[in-house]
Amino acid sequence: MHENAWLYELENRGFDVDLPFWVSLLDDYQPTCVLDIACGTGRITFPLLTSGRAQDQSFQIVGLDNSPWMLELARERAELLSERDMNAVHFVEGDMRDFDLNQTFDLIVVGFNSLAYIYTLDDHRDCLRSIRRHLAPGGHFAIDLIVPQLSYLAEAQTSVPVMRLELDVTAPEQGVKRLLRFATERFDPISQTDDTTYFYEIYYTDGRQERFTDDLAWHMYFPRELTMLLEDAGFRTVERYGSYQKTSFGPRSMHYLWVMTADNLELKTE
Repeated sequence: MHENAWLYELENRGFDVDLPFWVSLLDDYQPTCVLDIACGTGRITFPLLTSGRAQDQSFQIVGLDNSPWMLELARERAELLSERDMNAVHFVEGDMRDFDLNQTFDLIVVGFNSLAYIYTLDDHRDCLRSIRRHLAPGGHFAIDLIVPQLSYLAEAQTSVPVMRLELDVTAPEQGVKRLLRFATERFDPISQTDDTTYFYEIYYTDGRQERFTDDLAWHMYFPRELTMLLEDAGFRTVERYGSYQKTSFGPRSMHYLWVMTADNLELKTE
């Protein structure tokens, strides 16, 4: 999927409901150096850059992603900025489970459920500890993850997966007359992973048609599990929001929008 950066862009076109939340963290914590992990094509990176530079001309942001195709598109976008803004954003290819950028950051964000694409306990620990090492003293680390919904999990464990239409869009400016995306999902309660198969049908304006599938798995974090993983990595949660409007986290919350710090805490060893 990450090889098809244009398709990723098209699928997520218009999704910006989370952006005010991320931008609000700049007001809350006044960072001058931000790391956007799993930045993709810069969907969150660029709004943070714009708002951060408006507050402080020394503001810098780094985007980290493991997809060279995504980063290529992000860098192309950066080239459209003014020279001063272009010099304030940098994109780095790397694995969020183990990275070393040789600097620390006042704010580190991982949006769009991206931490869910880590599957083993060892990888969870490695990722969070890598993040902890890059957090400056007094800095903050913020995440956005989907909260498991019991009604959904029950349906996803049925013996016969149900195919549903998830997306139906057009983009004639990109040569796409119609894009259809169907999906089936299964939940594995042992590994706590949601295994999704996407079925694509793309009809191009030049008459071509394309059909293909793509498999994607993501880990479902339960609240106590997530809390323990964060504490094990040396984090202390300072804000627990349950929505992009910053309502308190509770039984009906759909998202973990948590903010952590690591002040005066040492990284735990095995």
